[in-house]
Amino acid sequence: MCFEAPTGEQEFFVTVSSAKRRILLFQDRLRIGGTERQTLFLARWLQNAGHTVGVLVTEPGGELWDQLCEAGHQVLSLQQRSYGLPLLAPGLFRTVRAWQPDTILAMGRTANCYAGILQRAFPGVCVVGSVRTGKQLFPLHRWSLRHVRRIIVNSYWWKARLLSEGFPPEQVEVVRNALALEGIRANGEAPETGDGRHLRREFGVDPNACVFLSVAGFRRGKRQIDLLHLFSEARRSCVAPPMVLWLVGEGPMRARCERVARRLGLRDAVRFSGYRADPLPFYAAADVAVSASREDALPNFLVEAQASGLPFVAFDCAGVKECGQPGQSCVILDRSDDPGFINALSTFAGTPEMRREFGEAGRIYAAKEFDPVRQARLFESVLLR
Repeated sequence: MCFEAPTGEQEFFVTVSSAKRRILLFQDRLRIGGTERQTLFLARWLQNAGHTVGVLVTEPGGELWDQLCEAGHQVLSLQQRSYGLPLLAPGLFRTVRAWQPDTILAMGRTANCYAGILQRAFPGVCVVGSVRTGKQLFPLHRWSLRHVRRIIVNSYWWKARLLSEGFPPEQVEVVRNALALEGIRANGEAPETGDGRHLRREFGVDPNACVFLSVAGFRRGKRQIDLLHLFSEARRSCVAPPMVLWLVGEGPMRARCERVARRLGLRDAVRFSGYRADPLPFYAAADVAVSASREDALPNFLVEAQASGLPFVAFDCAGVKECGQPGQSCVILDRSDDPGFINALSTFAGTPEMRREFGEAGRIYAAKEFDPVRQARLFESVLLR
């Protein structure tokens, strides 16, 4: 059931259950994104483990809002309606005091700006911060993290970065993203998605074509425009087989990307498929995952692609190298190595046996490193320690 946080003099009472802990997951808005999907996964897992779990957001709505509500989670919104101001958190202290959590886990940049303030306001509550972004930490974010009990990062890259900035080693814990997409198996076997041929037929793709896939929101940092240019260059340098690019996702940059694709003469080679709640059929139908982003810390898309048996090509940033095994299951290029990226696309397109070899290695690696049960238990152990 969904609730709104108390406003004015209104009181908000929650019956204390017999669960082991009262855990509040704090997020800004439940939009589509890797962090938000991890929040959804954790809420489900912790609740099934016997804890009382609430999800606190600064503004209501978002694509994942209904999923949490339908699953029976307590979802509390500080704003009565969305004003497009995620940092606005009216009644935050009052809501936390009424809900009486034992532990608060801040997920996302906005929530983590408040994490240190919450820890100082509620010293008896264990407030856990997190860092999952590929962007720089701004001063308030950094100050806040210094005042929480623990910080969970999703890559060893971020742990090394925080330690270099003077954070104590005992404060920083590494818990990688969990394979939270339903349908992907955590035992190294292929996902239950069929062979993908029906989707290729539906889209009119040549059976011999190499299909490159990107699943990401259309925003500036994801750099889909750069990806279109790189793909166009690779396509010109690779005579056979045909090369196709599928872009799955929505966002403010989509219309501009479609104009760029037309200008580059890629109308028949690029398909914009919009947001898909279940991208598994696309993983099953594609041959190679690609990302030109330079702001991802440990993108779920690349982890899911590896688990689905797809090799990937990406630029090196933050913890991207930890998504796979460079040279064995993926190709990761220096941030400025556009020629290397183009060459990797052409090589994968013309070498199906390499795609299969890299894909199988990636499936095994992802099953081991991102097993959802293992990662969820690690999260739980940090929250309860």
